[in-house]
Amino acid sequence: MKQNIVFDCDPGSDDSIAILETFAHPEALQVLGMTTVGGNGILANVTKNLQHLLWFLKQEIPIAPGQATPIIKNLQNATDIHGENGLAGPTFPAEADKYPLASNNGVTFLHQIISQSSTPITIVATAPLTNIALLLKVFPEDRENIQQIVIMGGSLSKGNVTPQAEFNFFVDPDAADIVLTSGLPIVLCGLDVTNNTGLSSEQIKTLEHRGPASQLAYEILTPYFQAEKGEGLKRAAIHDLATITYLLDPSIYQGEHYQLHVNSSWGELRGQVEINSTTEGSANVLVLKKVDIERASQLLLDSLALLDQKLS
Repeated sequence: MKQNIVFDCDPGSDDSIAILETFAHPEALQVLGMTTVGGNGILANVTKNLQHLLWFLKQEIPIAPGQATPIIKNLQNATDIHGENGLAGPTFPAEADKYPLASNNGVTFLHQIISQSSTPITIVATAPLTNIALLLKVFPEDRENIQQIVIMGGSLSKGNVTPQAEFNFFVDPDAADIVLTSGLPIVLCGLDVTNNTGLSSEQIKTLEHRGPASQLAYEILTPYFQAEKGEGLKRAAIHDLATITYLLDPSIYQGEHYQLHVNSSWGELRGQVEINSTTEGSANVLVLKKVDIERASQLLLDSLALLDQKLS
């Protein structure tokens, strides 16, 4: 059954690969709209990166930039990993800059899509959760038409910005806490599984000259792999990809349900995901803990091959 989704992102190398996998499967995922938020790069850059990707994919998806900064603090981005423009590697022609924006307010844009949909919508969130938190606060009536929120963020083990915190949750822990404690059904794709959702150097090399989508993925993942090696990982951990891989085939993952909140203090635990020990409320968050690495990797490789056929 086809799932209707809205996609909130900050492309970003790993967001970009997740976007490629998404549009390889129109039979499974119907993208109703996409929004951007300041995260891996500044808002202007990640929005332009999304425009470039959708131009490349020959899509006509309505998109809108959202919040440039977190709810409270200033933006801390990740240009050391993703490049100064947020997407190191590929280049696009000037024509790609002309991909249209449907709105200049991502939060109201999301509200319009969700409130007008005749069926519940899945939100895919691969960036700091600023837009989604504001959506839930400003338009609480939209909760009734949200089927689930699939998030890349957090960790129950260790972080990648601090020993405790993952990047997206560290950037805007206040927003992350609002979303996780909303009571809505949530699937959390944290570092516990995303460090193993990606491709090895050898797999990345096979993408070169294989076709237009594979070539783009190769150009994105080659510098990204070099940056990720600094984290001691044996593969390019395409963190955001886990959200789409899960939607396409949940059986690739195993997880457990928890009631969670996010530490939004200004101390050393800022951004840490914490298990709520009280019995009040529901265990609304499915935390993915295990992944079949080979199946996840093969799904991406197959998806890129499908896109190569469509774009050739």
